[in-house]
Amino acid sequence: MKTLLIVIACIAGLILLGIAVALALVASPFPPLFAPRDVFGFASLRKTATEIDLPSLRRYPARDGEQLAYRFYPSATDRILIFVHGSSYHGAGYHALAAALSLAGAAQVVLPNLRGHYQSGLRRGDVDYIGQLEDDIADLIAFLRAEHKTGPITLGGHSSGGGFAIRFAGGAYGSSASSYLLLSPVIPLAPSVRRGEAGGWANLHLKRIYGLLTLNALGIHGFDGLPVIEFNKPAKFWDGTETLAYSYRLNVSYHPRLRYQNDLRALPEQTLMLVGENDEANDPQKLQAVFAADAPRTRTAILPGIDHFGIFSDPAALDAMAGWLRALPLRESAGQ
Repeated sequence: MKTLLIVIACIAGLILLGIAVALALVASPFPPLFAPRDVFGFASLRKTATEIDLPSLRRYPARDGEQLAYRFYPSATDRILIFVHGSSYHGAGYHALAAALSLAGAAQVVLPNLRGHYQSGLRRGDVDYIGQLEDDIADLIAFLRAEHKTGPITLGGHSSGGGFAIRFAGGAYGSSASSYLLLSPVIPLAPSVRRGEAGGWANLHLKRIYGLLTLNALGIHGFDGLPVIEFNKPAKFWDGTETLAYSYRLNVSYHPRLRYQNDLRALPEQTLMLVGENDEANDPQKLQAVFAADAPRTRTAILPGIDHFGIFSDPAALDAMAGWLRALPLRESAGQ
């Protein structure tokens, strides 16, 4: 009995020591942000939308009662493409993509503003719990079905939005989308992400992340609302709608799980991954190799002369997406 008590005391001591170390990491100061740099070429983005041709924001109810924002682009087809924006911005940044695909008859396009971003949720840069973004998209799909939109659903996304789509495929709701469209998806732990921080875009508080990972493993979630990532968007390009930092729980919810290979393996055969030859966030060859290893059924392509933003706006990329979407069968999601 005495030996058992000693063992229990030692284990308790180690746990308390682990918690103390984790709390120290969580409390450490944020590392200095990189020198401001136009990593992705914000200066070259053309204004493709005006207040006249950009569809107005609509709202759908999430399960917690929050009214979340989205934009809708009608089309001649029943197919529905829900396309998730990348980190920091919101759905309006993909107006050119949505307009082109809807006009081409490839899909009705839905551009959600994820919770924690412009006009969606109570707190910019935060959610209530890990996994809430998946619940929100599942609620969006249920809302569209209730609105009598019965066509097959493709879930797509760019950059972190593409990473989110991979996470969604590997989660409880993955089968609610019958196909996936991934544009330069960011998978944080994969070797494809340039320098581990998307080429200078993401400033990570790694000490805090390690501390929170430890606390989460022990069932402690009280610090998950602390920020762990900042984005290197120069102030001269701000318009007030961007979200420049994420909490731990939002950041985790936005990307594939730690064992990202399992999420990749859940992608259906009807998945397309496109990345530009000149992508600043992902190494295109390494990203293609990641898919070859863990999602070999996915169709992948490296598009010449295209960068991280060009992949969702270049005419050649848009043509490739439209052709792929139109070739998908319209009966594939019967019963979903």
